[in-house]
Formats: sequence, C-alpha cells, structure tokens
Amino acid sequence: MAHKKNNFFQFITLICLTALSLSGFQYYQSGQVNWYRDPLNSARDLMAGLDESAPDTAGSLTTGIEIQGQVSSITDGDTLRINNIKGRSDIIRLYGIDAPERDQPYGSESTNALRAKVSDTRIRVVVQDTDDYGRQVGTVYLENRNINLEMVAEGHAWWYEFFAPDNRELRQAHNNAQERQLGLWRDANPVEPYDWRRSH
Repeated sequence: MAHKKNNFFQFITLICLTALSLSGFQYYQSGQVNWYRDPLNSARDLMAGLDESAPDTAGSLTTGIEIQGQVSSITDGDTLRINNIKGRSDIIRLYGIDAPERDQPYGSESTNALRAKVSDTRIRVVVQDTDDYGRQVGTVYLENRNINLEMVAEGHAWWYEFFAPDNRELRQAHNNAQERQLGLWRDANPVEPYDWRRSH
C-alpha cells in the first residue's frame, strides 16, 4: 500500500514539474503562459525542442504561441517589427499572404496600407511558424480585426496559396478583390511577388 502511495506522489510530482517546465519555457518564448489550452501539443513541442537532432524545431517550438507587442516599424506589406512585452524586438511575417516587394509596382501602396492599419499600435500575433530567416510567421490581430485577411480583401496582397493552401477565408478574399479590381488588381497584369523576386 505504501509503495502505491509513493508511486502516486511521484506521478503527481512529475506532472507538476512538467507543468512548471512548460510554463517557464513558454514564458521565456512569448512573455505569457497559455500552454494549458492545448497541453498535448505544448508537451510535444517542448520535447522536440529538447531533442537537438530533431529537424526544423524552430517552427515547431513557436506553433500556436501568441505574442503581443507594439508595432515599431513596417518593412513592407507583409512584414513588420514589434517590441514585445519582454522588451525584445520580433520581426513578424504575416502568414498566408504575399505583398508586392517595395521596388515592384504597388509595393509602396501595399506598405503604406499596412502602415496605416497598424503603425504604432499594440497587436497580438498568433504564431504558426518560424521561417528560414528567423522571422515569426503568424496572423496579426488588431483587437478583433484580422489584418492578414484585410490586406488580401482590400487588394494589397496576394493569398499565398503555397503556404496556406487550405485557408478558405484568404482564398475567398483574394478572389473577391481580384473580381472587383481592388488595389493591385487595378493593374491588367500584376506580377506575383514570388515571380518578381525570382526575376530580380
């Protein structure tokens, strides 16, 4: 009986230590703790982070984490920088959209559109990945507004189908903007940023 009681207390201790580890790790990453919303995935992400041989752990570690911060600068229509609540700077790449480059047609208009929406505001970002450049890739929210979706719906960016093939909202917003010839779609033959980058 005493042996079973010891096993039970060891099990409870293990659970508590795991919860503390998850909390500490997530607070270090994002400045807040929300692992309890999806404990199974959080535990899996933590274990992946501890395995140095696991491929592409950077994206796995940040998936589903929410970060908040003050927008400090706008790079272009799909990239911005924030000062997060821990005082660090994060570069955010808007998930599922691809805006014209600054040196291509409609590039400055797209950049200005994002600047008008979020410059000097406090936003939250639901992170879905970390890209090859170390940028956090996520959906940007200003209060209840989905800024990624707005950029596509208003014709300031393409739906990035390659990276978000199953996102129906972005696809519909893209099609609507194209049909209504909004923003970049006023051009008879706009060049996708991906093609522009390859040729320049």
